[in-house]
Amino acid sequence: MSTSLVEIARTLAAGRVLGVVHVNGHRGPLRVRHATPADGTPLLLTRSTGTLAAALVPPPGECDTAVVLSVDGHRPDLPGRLWLSGWAEPLGGARARAAALEYAEVNPTEDLLGVGRGHALYRVEVGEVRLAFGSSLVELDVDEFRAASPLALDHLMTG
Repeated sequence: MSTSLVEIARTLAAGRVLGVVHVNGHRGPLRVRHATPADGTPLLLTRSTGTLAAALVPPPGECDTAVVLSVDGHRPDLPGRLWLSGWAEPLGGARARAAALEYAEVNPTEDLLGVGRGHALYRVEVGEVRLAFGSSLVELDVDEFRAASPLALDHLMTG
């Protein structure tokens, strides 16, 4: 089986590996749990309060916050480093409940039961996808990223 870089990117974005998010206007990276459901649009799961939640509050007059989600593949069967640049929008009500179901399909966690009551979800509209793989840094097509499926880790080729 031939492995494409966009499939590796979607595998890293699936959320099995903890990510860090860099938030516009906030100093330093923040650890974040994330998942990318079938539609290819990443979701961030946070506590409703704390440093990350405060950093993700949109600026006055805006509905989203500029972010870069970074995920490192630290295992031999999941190599590379992924950067997803875009805008994180807080989700509430029915949209948050629907997103929690999407998140759970990819990366189930009991904290999803607390969405709206101690936890929050943000949908990231991706504007740029970059992948460092081996000695290459490649910009990937956003639409191809959204359309790709993550790999089963036992099929990931590292050579």
